[in-house]
Amino acid sequence: MSFLSELKRRNVVRVALAWGALTWLLIAIASLLFPALGLPLSGVRWLLLALGVLAVPLLWMAWRFELTAQGLRRDTGPHEATPQNARTGRRLDQLTVVLVLGALSLALLRQFIVGHGPAPGEAPAPPVVVAAPAPAPRPPGPVDPHSIALLPFANFSPAPDDAYFADGLSEELINVLARIPGLKVTSRSSSFLFRDADLGGREIAAQLGVAHLVSGSVRRQGDSVRISAQLVDAASDQLLWSANYDRELVDIFRVQEEISQAIANALADSLGVRTVQVAPATADLKAYELYLRGRQLFALRGSNLEPARSLVTEAVERDPRFAEAWATLAAIEYVLPTYQATSSDAAAARAHAAVDRALALSPALPDALAVSSRLASDAGDRLQSLALAEQALAADPNNANTWMWKGLTLLEVGHVGAAQEAFQQAQALDPLSGILFGWAGAADLVRGDLVQARANLERAHALGWRGPASLWLLKLAQAEGDAGDIQAQFAAWLRDDGRIGAPQRAVHEAVAAAVTDPARRDAARAQVAQAVVQWPDYDWTALLLVLGLTDDAIAEAARPKPASGQILLMMVWSPADRALREHPGFLALGSAAGLLAFWDERGPPDGCALTAGPPPRLDCER
Repeated sequence: MSFLSELKRRNVVRVALAWGALTWLLIAIASLLFPALGLPLSGVRWLLLALGVLAVPLLWMAWRFELTAQGLRRDTGPHEATPQNARTGRRLDQLTVVLVLGALSLALLRQFIVGHGPAPGEAPAPPVVVAAPAPAPRPPGPVDPHSIALLPFANFSPAPDDAYFADGLSEELINVLARIPGLKVTSRSSSFLFRDADLGGREIAAQLGVAHLVSGSVRRQGDSVRISAQLVDAASDQLLWSANYDRELVDIFRVQEEISQAIANALADSLGVRTVQVAPATADLKAYELYLRGRQLFALRGSNLEPARSLVTEAVERDPRFAEAWATLAAIEYVLPTYQATSSDAAAARAHAAVDRALALSPALPDALAVSSRLASDAGDRLQSLALAEQALAADPNNANTWMWKGLTLLEVGHVGAAQEAFQQAQALDPLSGILFGWAGAADLVRGDLVQARANLERAHALGWRGPASLWLLKLAQAEGDAGDIQAQFAAWLRDDGRIGAPQRAVHEAVAAAVTDPARRDAARAQVAQAVVQWPDYDWTALLLVLGLTDDAIAEAARPKPASGQILLMMVWSPADRALREHPGFLALGSAAGLLAFWDERGPPDGCALTAGPPPRLDCER
């Protein structure tokens, strides 16, 4: 008997086909489920490799054993062939057909229903494309030739924990490149989404809207580091420059300078020859490492803010003259109340203290000026807030976060058109940021473009900006007047907003029916009034606004209590809250918040006019 005939008799071929069909089916299932579970699609390749390795012992067992009614028994040769062997072969054929049909069904599902994903067996798409919505379409026109994105450097260090050092170095290089005049640099929150992406440079550059890409790797061994970097022209995939740097860690700032200067030199034809200078941020290498690690956690926000604060605090304790660390600590303190139930007053005081230390050490430090801008806005000095934001942007025009904060200052005073322009500038620098999609959607809603508002807010929610996006989607539902959607978005807001504690959430749930039923609002008013007495430090204004209790919302907003941020001033410009902004009591709130002083110098809110009264109030078109 030939070897091939023996393979067929022992069902080895059938087992191989069945295992191949099972592998196809499992890969198809993994390709569909991994994005939904938040798992990296690179894991599909590892699954495929594992299934391939397992095929070897499986085929060996098929050669050595046969399946009988009494279980597995050793196959000793052709004379052992039995009807059971034939039945096993038929069952393997049937199993293979079922598995192939299952895999084909999932392939069709992915191709025609899920869409935009690879069929089983194809190279998986990167997380940024599958797990998150695609970026908004870009306006027609050529890509800015003076634009660049730096992808996160790969960590080739023996210790996996050194990944933060590679990320920190990448972000530092982004910051250095951003200070080169005339060069547009994509923010880290967008470029870092392409970590381990299975995409070519052209595709990544197209999604980021840039003409050049920088990539590289970092290998750290003790106090030594090897950094490799390369610059490519995205349209042609042409390598413009590459180099390796072997240095001691004490030279890390010099390496940043050398890499940035080399990139500037490679782009000299379009940028002009420029000298890049990097001043050492600190002489304490340990403080610098703590700062890098803390800043990486700060970028992730949410539950990472507390450990970020601890790390950066330790950095400034080691080097009290570390201005950049003080500025980052101020930013952490400022955003902390946005992500957790903590005292806004205490956090603002800590942010003020940290930013004052940063500016005392470096009076023109852009990051510190940006935090000062938001602190001034929260204190009611809107004109100073805008001036500080513009000063920070003059020094660092590539900072998407500062553009966003400038937009928030303008949105708070109702200058929605200018706010939208600032958000668009931020999105040009950070095109895949969830929070920027969110504020762009908020501006769309205020200006009355409900379709675009929904698209941007849903994209922001999918990209992780969940609590605020849900509240804005609730405002959108109220503007559209769909009772079912209003109730659904109200429930989503309670689910997604981490600042609503469990006791307060119970109150919100108890009055939920009154959101769409005016007959229940008197009872809801009484319940909220009782809750105000029970939890006086909590701000109930947003709930009262959603309930349509305008007089009560005005009174609650004016009630003395710990600061709860400026979300009210942004929300009042939505179509659903016209009654609040036209309420005579709103001008008293606006005066205390610095809005009237801003309007006196820069003009009234978009679409609104101040009337003399009596009583004086805002008269708005929408």
